[in-house]
Amino acid sequence: MNKIITKVRRKIYYCGAYISSKIILLLPYRFSIDVVSVVFGTLAYYSLVGVRVKAKRNLERCFPEKTKKEICGIVKNIFINQAKNFFELANFPRMDSAFLRSISSIENSHLIKEGIKKGKGILFVSAHTGNWEITAAAVADMGVPVNVVAKKIYIEELNDMLVGYRTNKNVSVILRDAPDTGRKLLKALKKGEIIAMLIDQDTNVPGVFVDFFGEPAWTPSGLAVLALRTGAEVLVGIDQRIDQYGHKTVVSGPLTIDPSGNFDADVVNLTQKASLVLEDHIRKYLEQWVWFHERWKTKGQLTINK
Repeated sequence: MNKIITKVRRKIYYCGAYISSKIILLLPYRFSIDVVSVVFGTLAYYSLVGVRVKAKRNLERCFPEKTKKEICGIVKNIFINQAKNFFELANFPRMDSAFLRSISSIENSHLIKEGIKKGKGILFVSAHTGNWEITAAAVADMGVPVNVVAKKIYIEELNDMLVGYRTNKNVSVILRDAPDTGRKLLKALKKGEIIAMLIDQDTNVPGVFVDFFGEPAWTPSGLAVLALRTGAEVLVGIDQRIDQYGHKTVVSGPLTIDPSGNFDADVVNLTQKASLVLEDHIRKYLEQWVWFHERWKTKGQLTINK
């Protein structure tokens, strides 16, 4: 009986997402982003009490100097930003190259071109801030092969929908839990392609503890391992929402460390360096990061000092 209920619930979730995505495509783009998504984000802020409390708690933890009013304002804007992300993603099917370029830009795109020329591939560090899907689409629109590493959504139809949105923008998806994930990652780098990884969440993957907003945070280490073993260049690419409709992907790097002779220590050092770049960006645009994620749920101690 429970299996049937779960199956029905998942089907309802998928149908809701599918119908919503089709309705969004009927709306004028600017109206859906500027008005409808703001309404949905505001409703979510008031209705999803548990999620709202998590976001407030995390912000208070990292910024004890901020007033309750300031925290509430930031959290409300976080919900609105995520609603905009959903509406923008649902609009991917009608975004051609010209439209994508009209709403997005890439700062320091020459770093990507120079990295590709070296022939060892690029490991692209990013975070769940701004609209990370726009970043992947904008980079792929440069004509360079982009692969994103992602967890498979437990609802098969929703997973297929999301993969479809990405492939529609020439972004390939490498599912991180698949048995051939490692082979696909190495193959992509050998072909000189880009592999994008978001390393700003506490997930059930191999990782290390690094300093993030002053506290030990379990952080995926796969990107650092790949970089040190393959010699692939490490760049940081983070999306920044710059107005009602615009986006700017800020590219920086390459990130390097002085080899210590201890591979494990080098993995920690490189992961720490990348995390600090992400943290610096998030501090500037608090309302654009997913503060409702349980970033510090895994308890541990730093392996190295910052």
